[in-house]
Amino acid sequence: MAADIIILFYIISIFISIAFWEAYIEGNGGWAANQVGWNIKMKVGVLKRPLDAYHFWSWIVMIPMFLMLPFVMFGFNLHLFWLVVIGFLLGTVIEDYLWFVINPAFPYKDFNPKKVWWHYWIGFGEYKVPELYIVYPVLAILIWIFLL
Repeated sequence: MAADIIILFYIISIFISIAFWEAYIEGNGGWAANQVGWNIKMKVGVLKRPLDAYHFWSWIVMIPMFLMLPFVMFGFNLHLFWLVVIGFLLGTVIEDYLWFVINPAFPYKDFNPKKVWWHYWIGFGEYKVPELYIVYPVLAILIWIFLL
């Protein structure tokens, strides 16, 4: 159990670091709006989000490579796999939220559905949150309960 907590802290610390680097790279242009490179308009079901070069190389290539380190150190097993998935789900939410907290060029008051177009927002009335802030932690809890 202690090793599980250390691995989760390792993964979450990676995502905290990513929040700082993304905030400073993207500035006020969330979802890499000001980045150079290719950008593909994608639609998967009801989801419509662009895939840009920056997010491809960071989230599809680099972050999975970071997340492989526990497997390099300890070998592959299903317990570790689900632990890394939990770390990814929780780390993604922490990273995203911190982007808004620490970004010097994107004021926290702009953390709302009108200004943050790249998230799908859910909620009731005036209170809304990005859908991944609900879905990812719920998935992480379910994995912790049923698969660890």
